[in-house]
Order: sequence, then C-alpha cells, then structure tokens
Amino acid sequence: MPGSWLTINVVTLFPEAMSPFLATSIPGRAAKAELAKYRLVQLRDFTHDKHQTVDDTAFGGGAGMVLKAEPFLEAVESVAPAGPVVVMSARGRKFTHDDAARRSPGSELPILCGH
Repeated sequence: MPGSWLTINVVTLFPEAMSPFLATSIPGRAAKAELAKYRLVQLRDFTHDKHQTVDDTAFGGGAGMVLKAEPFLEAVESVAPAGPVVVMSARGRKFTHDDAARRSPGSELPILCGH
C-alpha cells in the first residue's frame, strides 16, 4: 500500500557510490512505489578532526583497516533508531529479505556499512 514508507538509514563512507544502486532495480521500484526511502549518511560527518579521520590503529596482527567506533556511535544516534541496528560485515552471513523483515518492525531500519 503506497504511503507506508520504510526509511532505510545507511551509514557509510561512500554514500555517492551507493546512491545509483538504490535508484535502480528493486530498491528503485520500492522507492517509486512509496514503500521505501533511503537516507545515506556520510560517516565522516561524525568525526572531530580537520582530516575527518575514521580509521584507527590496527591491532591483532590482521590486514585491513579498523574503523573508529565513535563516528559510528554518533551516526547511529543521529538517525535515532527505535529498533535494531544492522551492522554489515564481509565476514558475516548473507543479509536476506527475511532478515530485513525481522529487523524492521517499525518504520526505520538503520544499516551500518564500512564500505
């Protein structure tokens, strides 16, 4: 039924890269049908230094970048989630439609993405 929006708040370092994907295919059709709208939140907007640093010192000997927790926490506070927050990970399991339906009983679904 048109008008019952699900707002999907996506916190990411690359909102400009995600925007075209959300405007096409199934996400685009959901937006046109007024079933979903997308709010892309730039993680760097929640940093407090002049370089907008989001990466932190790596630990544990593994390769890759470690993201600071503080910008993520402040970004989540800015979207004021009423329910669960989804944290995406390359090591996690596939996020399915059933997962989304279970985690979005209200009108918003916050998703945290490092990429």
